[in-house]
Amino acid sequence: MRYTTVATSLLLAGLAVASDDHGHGDMAMNGQQMMRTAEGVGTVQSVADNGASVTLAHEPIAELRWPAMTMAIALADPVLAGQVKVEDRVRFVLRQVGETAYEIVSLKAVD
Repeated sequence: MRYTTVATSLLLAGLAVASDDHGHGDMAMNGQQMMRTAEGVGTVQSVADNGASVTLAHEPIAELRWPAMTMAIALADPVLAGQVKVEDRVRFVLRQVGETAYEIVSLKAVD
């Protein structure tokens, strides 16, 4: 009887741990938060002088449920700003950096 009680307790404890991710469901195995990414296409409206952001008029981004809009988006690396100019048609990759914040990690002019 004691063996059954201990075994049942261990089983239930294991199920409790397996069913509750304790808020860590977005954590990668190495402790880094998993970041959501999405791709988009748009036209450069402006580039910040310090290379911190670009303003894009982008098409809808289905993965994020974003409609077409014009918005300033932070750049992960200021070097990206030097790869485009105003009125360039671009393809870009966004990475989630907060609950609702995104930054551009890839930005390339397209023909």
